[in-house]
Amino acid sequence: MPYKLRMCGRLSHKKRWREIYEHLERFSTALTPMLKEQDGPAPSYNAPPTAPIPVLRSNTDGLLEGVMLRWWLIPHWAKSSEAKYAMFNARSEDAAKKPAFRDPFKRRRCVIPADGFYEWQKRDAKTKQPYFISRADGDPMYLAGLWERWQSKDDESEVIESCTILTTMPNAEMTPIHNRMPCIIEPEQVQAWCDPSMQDVEGVESFLHPAADGLLVMHEVSSRVGNVRNNDEALTQATIS
Repeated sequence: MPYKLRMCGRLSHKKRWREIYEHLERFSTALTPMLKEQDGPAPSYNAPPTAPIPVLRSNTDGLLEGVMLRWWLIPHWAKSSEAKYAMFNARSEDAAKKPAFRDPFKRRRCVIPADGFYEWQKRDAKTKQPYFISRADGDPMYLAGLWERWQSKDDESEVIESCTILTTMPNAEMTPIHNRMPCIIEPEQVQAWCDPSMQDVEGVESFLHPAADGLLVMHEVSSRVGNVRNNDEALTQATIS
């Protein structure tokens, strides 16, 4: 599906569920044991909107589980699963008020574990330079997200679970690249962020702010990342000037 690239429009994830479990068990006591026993997810170095991406969310027992969800939120009230609008990002500043996001904002929050994301810096009217952005400490990045469950009214067996990534204003590192950035949840806050019992808007919004200055590092990468058919680890590596 054609779409205009917006923040955040491409992800790289290569961590297996067990690696995510091992990283988060230092910060959370609410991880489902199945997380370290699951296969996958398969690495993707250039995951675009509409692709399945790894998501951590709270299950009915209050434990964090790992699932693959479609990266393009379909509101539960949508008449069809057709992606008519750009729903792979949601502005954190007004998500609580938007019909598509306000219910999951209260009850269905999640994080998307990633190794990094790509962003394009506009150089001139015709040129955009892609960058790969990751954590300076090399740890997994947990992007704040919302998830939704859509069921067809014509065919109850047709069910799609999907997600979107929340964005905010850029920090110091991101400001020269783009005017938005994903909201990043620190590992010690993942459990609280995903907890559906927290439903007051102010409490939820307190997690959503630009990343601390110095948290991120970035470098220029090849324009090959612009083609979703390219999906190899070399995409994340710095270009040689």
